[in-house]
Amino acid sequence: MPSVPDPETLLPEHGLEEGVKLPRHHPRLGVSTSTSVPWPTEIRPVDPKIYTQHTTRPPSISYWLRAKGRLPDDQALHRCVGAYFSDLLFIQISLNPHRRDGVFLSSLSLDHSMWFHRDFRADDWLLFVIDSPTAYNARGFSRGQMFNRKGELVLSAMQVGVVRKLKPPTTASKL
Repeated sequence: MPSVPDPETLLPEHGLEEGVKLPRHHPRLGVSTSTSVPWPTEIRPVDPKIYTQHTTRPPSISYWLRAKGRLPDDQALHRCVGAYFSDLLFIQISLNPHRRDGVFLSSLSLDHSMWFHRDFRADDWLLFVIDSPTAYNARGFSRGQMFNRKGELVLSAMQVGVVRKLKPPTTASKL
């Protein structure tokens, strides 16, 4: 596990915890509201500046996360929540080197694989370390490792997805 500050020393990322807000011209705006349902997850980015920039940044991120509230002692449930966690911000990290101010990028998962290495609690802090070694020709590749507070690797994941620049909406009729 990389050496990072404890989650209690980091500030929560309210922009993420309150849900994703879509840009005004986003194509899914017709089926979404201006704010989506809040994530049932507490997130503490190791480097909070990552989320405030709309410029090129490294294809990597580390953040602490946990489920809000206490979960039952059912390991199958904790693994399901871990699977949910593993998809948060995952393939989007491959977009980081391609970000530009005023350019909106989109991603769609094609393949997501996971390996559970040991039991864990999803309602206790987990460190998710993600990097993306390549994003080329409309394909992004991300890999991640999740560690418990003891520094033990509990989950590994990989994801491949389509990554593209969003086209501006057209006002012309399609009929």
